[in-house]
Amino acid sequence: MNVKALGIFLGTLRVGVLFQYQMPGAPVVNRFVADDAFASLRNAPVLSLSMVADEPEDQRALWADYRAELFNGGFSQHNGWLLPAFFQNLLPEGVFRDHVGALRGCDPKDHFEMLAACGRDLPGNVHARPLELSRDELAHYVTQDADSLEMSVTADPMDDGVSLSGVQPKVAVIKDGDRYVGRTKLQDTHIIAKLPVVGQPRLPELEDLSLRLAKAAGVNATEAYLEPLEKLAVQHGYDLGDVDRKTNFLAVVRYDRTTNGRVHCEDFAQILGIMPEQKYVGATYYDMATVMMAFPSLGEPAVHELLRRLVVNSMLGNADCHVKNVGLYYPDGVTPELPPAYDIVAYSAYQKRVGHALHILPPDDEAHAKKPRMSVADAKQSKATKPDLTPGVVRAFCAGLDIPEKPAMTVIKQCVAAAYATWPAMIEESLLTDGQKDRLLSFFREHPFIVSLDKRKAQALDPGGGATGS
Repeated sequence: MNVKALGIFLGTLRVGVLFQYQMPGAPVVNRFVADDAFASLRNAPVLSLSMVADEPEDQRALWADYRAELFNGGFSQHNGWLLPAFFQNLLPEGVFRDHVGALRGCDPKDHFEMLAACGRDLPGNVHARPLELSRDELAHYVTQDADSLEMSVTADPMDDGVSLSGVQPKVAVIKDGDRYVGRTKLQDTHIIAKLPVVGQPRLPELEDLSLRLAKAAGVNATEAYLEPLEKLAVQHGYDLGDVDRKTNFLAVVRYDRTTNGRVHCEDFAQILGIMPEQKYVGATYYDMATVMMAFPSLGEPAVHELLRRLVVNSMLGNADCHVKNVGLYYPDGVTPELPPAYDIVAYSAYQKRVGHALHILPPDDEAHAKKPRMSVADAKQSKATKPDLTPGVVRAFCAGLDIPEKPAMTVIKQCVAAAYATWPAMIEESLLTDGQKDRLLSFFREHPFIVSLDKRKAQALDPGGGATGS
């Protein structure tokens, strides 16, 4: 039996071993086992909130439960043998995944090999390094000292192997003077260069505008700026369509890379134990908010920030805020905080896209919040749709989290008011095409939040509603 093994590190601290093996005629096993030394640490750094016990005294027992679902992969009809959810969500996505697979010379669905390829530059502060284990170590990790096994060699990580999520063509780069170059052995990539996309004209300009609009509405959004392709000194291999040296790309500054080193982070797919292929259906925004409410460092302020992001996404027509597009990070290695928002795109500039990527509440609760008395047919239809932040949904959302409704509604109203006051001029002055500006402005002005605000302003100016006296 052949066994492949990767040492999993947080910075320089080894956390455990991720291994893969298969008995003849048996399923592939992809499993993570924590090191005894790490499991014995007090106040150990967080690898994932999914791997933190509810009570400190239960932590060692959690690590010892090696058969638990969160430590084991599974099988997917579409994607083959998967790694445990936390590690599966470390892998690159979309065309970037195919790009890394081509560089490595492996099948993009060989998930263990893909993780090994990107092991030097994974999201957050995780590193995956090939291990050569002794027979005794193999028996300890793989069979819990019940058998002796043989190692299979896993190749070292690639120097240019970087893992980035999302389906847009992109490269990870370092700013070197006035140019953007690839990573080196001595320096991490700290900027994600998002490239033009065939069929989505001016996407970098649109995402730059979207992030600036989000900030204007009160959202804490990540730092990003436009640069011409002539400054990108990296061979990427993507077909960018009809571009020239002056065509822009979007330089997104990574919040998990700082001058002091890496900052560990994870997305909510990792936190909630959801495989990437389930990122649109595996959870709700309420599930995210429930996690936030469990930590004093997050709590109600983080939930309010989540609401701002939902409001902004709704007004921009961004129906792509799935569980991998929201996450947490750990500046001190232990305490979760909400990082800046990323991947906000006003897709309504291309076509009308209404709603959210996820349900705000569990579908049954949404149906009740939307319309307490519903027929069976209406209830089924309500589960299929994803209601927006109506007063009833906000009320149920806050009641479930046991937070006051009024401050949450104030946050939403302030976000809408800020957008109302700033967005039209910002859109008109942007680098979008005239058609894109028209579609985006039309979508914004017709949005129920804005229509409602227009009516309130009109009523304030004309309290009598235009009625004439006798």
